[in-house]
Amino acid sequence: MNDSALKNFCTWARVELINGVEAQMVRYGITEPTLAPAGSETVNGQPLSPLEVEQRDELLRLQAAEGHDALRDRAAYTWFNRIVAIRFMDARGWLPGRMRMLSRADGSHGSEAVENALDVEMATADTDRIAELKMAGLDEPLWRYLFVAQCEELADCLPGVFERVGGAMELLLPQGLMMADGVVGKLNAVITDERWREGVTVLGWMYQYYNADVKDEFFKSKRKAAAADIAPATQLFTPEWIVRYMVENSLGRLWMLNNPGSSLRECMDYYIEPDAEHEDFIRISSPEEITLCDPACGSGHILVYAFELLFHMYEERGYREREIPELILTKNLAGMEIDPRAAQIAELALAMCAREHDRRFFRRGVGADVTVLSSIPLGEDELPGNKKLAEELSHLGEIGSLLNPSEAEIDELKAAAASCSDDLFASATKTKLEGAAAICEKLSRRFTCTVANPPYMGSSSFNPFMSKWVKKNYSDVKNDLFSSFIVRIMDFANEHGEVGMMTPFVWMFIGSYEKLRNRLIDDKTLTTLIQLEYSGFAGATVPICTFTYHNSHIDGYKGGYVRLADLLVPRFRLPRRWRPSKTPTAAGSTAATPKPSRRSPALP
Repeated sequence: MNDSALKNFCTWARVELINGVEAQMVRYGITEPTLAPAGSETVNGQPLSPLEVEQRDELLRLQAAEGHDALRDRAAYTWFNRIVAIRFMDARGWLPGRMRMLSRADGSHGSEAVENALDVEMATADTDRIAELKMAGLDEPLWRYLFVAQCEELADCLPGVFERVGGAMELLLPQGLMMADGVVGKLNAVITDERWREGVTVLGWMYQYYNADVKDEFFKSKRKAAAADIAPATQLFTPEWIVRYMVENSLGRLWMLNNPGSSLRECMDYYIEPDAEHEDFIRISSPEEITLCDPACGSGHILVYAFELLFHMYEERGYREREIPELILTKNLAGMEIDPRAAQIAELALAMCAREHDRRFFRRGVGADVTVLSSIPLGEDELPGNKKLAEELSHLGEIGSLLNPSEAEIDELKAAAASCSDDLFASATKTKLEGAAAICEKLSRRFTCTVANPPYMGSSSFNPFMSKWVKKNYSDVKNDLFSSFIVRIMDFANEHGEVGMMTPFVWMFIGSYEKLRNRLIDDKTLTTLIQLEYSGFAGATVPICTFTYHNSHIDGYKGGYVRLADLLVPRFRLPRRWRPSKTPTAAGSTAATPKPSRRSPALP
């Protein structure tokens, strides 16, 4: 779903929501500087209720902590994500009250909940207040009340998307969203019910398009990447066929090697048959033993397809449909991401996958394992004796899952937290240290499968901290974030684990990546590799390859290597088994031109 209408809507909606939030901030005196101090009962001549005073005070506190623009932008994307989430559930009939909030029963623009307000069943809503607004014919205030109540109700089952901030964000809900030319009105004109029902990938596209202008502005500026720039500048929605190729030849490969007769093979159009004579793999007896991580998960595209394959595995072993989603989310899948906006979409997408198979999923209190790697500011006095780790955690929102904490460092964080006294200041430090220890424990995990489309950013765009840190910790691959991630993922994967990646293909050829090539060839086993043409897909500004490897060395292994530029027909077919005459060399390029087998599924 890569169409201009959707992109135009998302980029327009971002500006519209930011302006709408800014108008609300002015209305409630949340400005820089503010003309009304905290606790004011009247702002701009407008009396505030006790609840509004409390909410405004909280927003003033957040403004002081985050900065005015950061708070405004966070509120804007918060409402965007919530509108998208509720509209998705509208189309599926999945809202707990079974009443459409952002559309009518036939999918047209309007609000079924407003039109039938007296019949709305929502535990978080006051029926007397609903009746009062309905009888007065105040449709806009009624919709705002019902929408906020719907968000509150969904906070219990989707806390990452509908997190509670003391209700403070309610004040920053823009006016006029349900008008025909408002955000919801235009959303309904761009995406019909049928398109919402096609699948959760629409959520990922909307996230990427929402940030398109921010990304363009960063690259045009040619400035060094500040912490806030890294996520939007490096996000790239992975094409569907590449997601399938990577997951099928890592997760799917592991399952097929353990279960050669599995019917999963029939679902995997991009699976390349392994070299059966030289195989080595992790033995598993149940799908519950599989773990898969995407350490730069973005909006969750890879995790969503992994969910689909895992579901098939569980079904094949006789598990009941409604129990499978919880098992997948609690035992199999993990994602990490520096951008909380993307993490919200990833959690939402996985929850929608789960709800597809379990109609009671929202009541089970189960959430996806998607970890936001936000910076944890620690002073030297809060972690005495380890200035390095304190500085890394203070920049965690920049380096993300490139941080590879040791067991000793995790123990040090736990010991520092345990040593904190009970006074107020020490309590805040203890909370930070405990949070840091929990994050570092997640970063230290290893997985049977690791699949990622990591961020791409050349060292010329690194800020001073990032430049110094990458040079010190990833000295052999310091030229780009993607190459640092290739090395880091070697530690995320178990020994003999399976890895799938999509990266720029420069590491295959140029001299500065010779050590990386040697490590991949001498210490690992490249099982498959596909080199795309230049501009192989929309949105990429660098030549790309996608590859899978086994996280240990297997002597004599014959992998499958494909150079798509050699396939000149408009609609080619990707062979299931390529038989190259030789393996890649440490000097660079792929193997000799491969010979395709007769069986070959079509690429889109």
